[in-house]
Amino acid sequence: MRSTTAFGAEEPSLSGVPRIVRELTSALHAARLSYCHWKGNARLQAAVVGRRDLDILVDRDRSLALSAILATVGFKRCTSSPWTAVPALEDYLALDSDTGRLVHLHLHYRLTVGDGFLKGYRLPWEAMVLSTRQFDATMAMYVADPHMELLLLIAGKAVTLGLIDRMAGWLGRPCMDALARSDLRWLAARTDPHRLAELSEGLLGKEATRLLLDIVSGEPSYRLLRALKRRAIPPLSAYRTYTPAGAVVRRGIRIVVGLAVALNRRILRSLVIPGRTLSSGGLVIVFEGEDENERATLVDRIAAWLTWKLDVLVLHGRPRNSRATRRKAFRARSRGMIVLYDGFPEGQRRDTGNAPERAWDADPPDLVIKLRRAPRPEPEGHTEVVTREGRPTRHNVDIDLDHSPEQVLLAVQRALWQEV
Repeated sequence: MRSTTAFGAEEPSLSGVPRIVRELTSALHAARLSYCHWKGNARLQAAVVGRRDLDILVDRDRSLALSAILATVGFKRCTSSPWTAVPALEDYLALDSDTGRLVHLHLHYRLTVGDGFLKGYRLPWEAMVLSTRQFDATMAMYVADPHMELLLLIAGKAVTLGLIDRMAGWLGRPCMDALARSDLRWLAARTDPHRLAELSEGLLGKEATRLLLDIVSGEPSYRLLRALKRRAIPPLSAYRTYTPAGAVVRRGIRIVVGLAVALNRRILRSLVIPGRTLSSGGLVIVFEGEDENERATLVDRIAAWLTWKLDVLVLHGRPRNSRATRRKAFRARSRGMIVLYDGFPEGQRRDTGNAPERAWDADPPDLVIKLRRAPRPEPEGHTEVVTREGRPTRHNVDIDLDHSPEQVLLAVQRALWQEV
């Protein structure tokens, strides 16, 4: 791994940083690619270990080199629904093979800000954020200067003020939620007022800077945030991505779609409501094993692991209407979903015949995971299906159930992710 001393910092302790994240940042450093984690740095540790999203701002002029680095390290591109996608933002997922956690990377080419349902503003401050970034020796990665991050946090809240915030102002309550106020206090403790004023005057103007300093030293009230939005030079409303009417329509659609996607992932698991899928296409994963309870438990755990970020469909291999089930699996995989079969699909054929309705019969699963306990003698000429790292070299993988449930789960996670 490249020494971090070349970037003006001491060699850090990386014990708390997953291997996949270390490999990514080391590759970015080696390529001299400008990047930084630009928001939520108060909870950077949680993002690094996969409990939250990693929000990385990058130099868009190096996008081709960045794509090659991500593919080499092992990050997989994901596709969101057109109504939930954000301009100039890409989704990637990677597996930390040591822990089984999925690391979700939000790759930002522009600074798009807004509320949870609509990123309706773009702040043209990318060059400033990247030029003032700092190296976090503990996490071994670049992060935004706390002064810039504080500016972005307050400006981002100012542009999203709405009716609920106005009502909070009437009641004398803060406009920011508890998490945002915690971030503000965390950042304020790490900033110098004179340095903050200097940066703010160059981006917002003197009058808005005075208001911003009042917010930092006091409470983020509706009155101060609204005044900052209007008195900034140029006013923050100039950075709108959509017209006011267009923003209302898009936010309403995204609220409905977002709720539908969340409901679909946790309960319905329907093919009608698309969420986040694999850009490289869907997968059919079959679980085989004599113990139905152990097999079903493992399928449920894998489904819970994946549905954190991806659309998953769980099917049983021997339903009453096996033809309809295979048709459903075919359509789900074709739409980019991951299909988990509890038991091998009954009646699957290689020969499609002449009937179009039987086309899915010729579509074999991408991976068959065979759950077994006692070791079996291998036939002559048999080729090992798993390498030392537990990665499959064919489309059939044997998993030994004699190990602990956590070890079995990790082995399945590694085998499945290799197919993504």
